[in-house]
Amino acid sequence: MVDKNYFLGIYSKMIEINAVNPSGNGKGEGKRADYLKEEVMRWSKDIKFEEYDAESNGIRRPNLLFLLDAGKEKTIWFVAHMDTVSEGDTTLWRYPPFKATVEGDKVYGRGTCDNGQGLISSLIAFKYFIERREEMHNNIGVILVSDEEAGSKYGIGFVLEHRKFTKNDKFIVPDFGTPTGGSVEIAEKGILWLKVTVVGQQCHASTPDNGKNAHRLSRELEMRIDETLHSKFNDLDDLFTVPKSTFEPTKVDSGTTSINIIPGKESFYFDMRILPKYSVDELFNEVKRISDEFAGEFGVEVQLDIINRANPSKNTPEGKSFVEKFIDSVKKIRGINVQSVGIGGGTCGAFFRNEGLDTIVWGTLDETEHMPNEYAKISNIFGDAEVFIDFVKKEF
Repeated sequence: MVDKNYFLGIYSKMIEINAVNPSGNGKGEGKRADYLKEEVMRWSKDIKFEEYDAESNGIRRPNLLFLLDAGKEKTIWFVAHMDTVSEGDTTLWRYPPFKATVEGDKVYGRGTCDNGQGLISSLIAFKYFIERREEMHNNIGVILVSDEEAGSKYGIGFVLEHRKFTKNDKFIVPDFGTPTGGSVEIAEKGILWLKVTVVGQQCHASTPDNGKNAHRLSRELEMRIDETLHSKFNDLDDLFTVPKSTFEPTKVDSGTTSINIIPGKESFYFDMRILPKYSVDELFNEVKRISDEFAGEFGVEVQLDIINRANPSKNTPEGKSFVEKFIDSVKKIRGINVQSVGIGGGTCGAFFRNEGLDTIVWGTLDETEHMPNEYAKISNIFGDAEVFIDFVKKEF
């Protein structure tokens, strides 16, 4: 039987080791990775271990691979990320964000849901088979990565540059879910995070004709981009939980801090989630066309910078049996109806799919990721592990 107190102890300790992504002004995943490596490697001398350490701005970005090789044809890998977003406004939290606080069936803290729940569920399944190898019909591995919250360049992207996998490697990424666990994700939209900078001419606010107001021009260009993309790329795909491409203006970098200055420069950002029918390059080229036309019309400079991009991905046809067997496990353990869906993208799963490797993204989550008072349910941690265990026992 699974020692629940033991795993809740690991979970709590992990949450209390701050692993905020450096993109959110954090110190990264190093200390959390060291703790998890030390703990897991105690379980058996037969664990095969690999580590792939990237570096960003002098910060170590570790990626850990644990493998229990039972000599089977296929290996089921569970992939979870160690980094978290920042805590945000701490006044919105009822409990300290970097302390695991248990209230009934819920554990509160930053990273409890995203992706601590999936990480611990994966480790529970891994340790189960260390102790019961005769039940394995597949090898089992766990990959713990960095940098998922900022595009995975130093995480799974780095691992795939240095480590080869084959068609016999199958991947479960417990980093998406619904409260019932009834949605198995098999496809992801493309992602384009775009920074658009308008360079006008700064001047005194009392003499606006002497300048070119980058703030006003930015709003005009933002609306042109928004309206054109929604009009031109408007197809629907009912596989996806949000069945359309989305183009959301989000962040603004102001060009002035003074009320009486006409800003000469301003940047704004779009978060675009793109259906597989369209390519990321197609979207970018359309934004460039609009921007070039705008720059000529108003006599300004428009700069485009890609902050993050990922191509759309869908499961390969070879993955049909893989997906069906996993859905069977969810139905068996949960007794619910299950559907295959697509989501807005951003998980490690897209990286494997783009390598032609069969991948499922699944979990049972209350979808509290990135929110204040983020939490995971203890029952879901161990319930998801039951599904993983049942699946590793299957022949397919």
